[in-house]
Amino acid sequence: MNRRTIVSFPCPKDFWSQVESWAAETGFTLISREGEQRLYRKGHRLLMAPTWVELRRDGKKVTLEAWVVADMFLILSALAGKKPEAGIGSGGLTAMLPRRRAREKVNILLRRFNQKPIT
Repeated sequence: MNRRTIVSFPCPKDFWSQVESWAAETGFTLISREGEQRLYRKGHRLLMAPTWVELRRDGKKVTLEAWVVADMFLILSALAGKKPEAGIGSGGLTAMLPRRRAREKVNILLRRFNQKPIT
């Protein structure tokens, strides 16, 4: 399983305002902002594996990375020396419910930019 789901697409003019609107609607919190890069989080480890979304704008291109962190299977991976994170694409039992919830929220954002949903 990929550690992160990565999608690239052309950057629309109103990109950041659309991202901010999506974050407010879906409950994502801005964690960091550096130039044309932002990191958002939804959820807390105590309730469910949190979803992370990182967006980078480079000229006319946007790169979105999305992942979930630390359910029990991912923690076991961490004990084996791997990062306790998983991409949000479907397939496999590891963090299945958090990945599905993450896909639903990230796909809302991708639809705003006429991009194919993550499956």
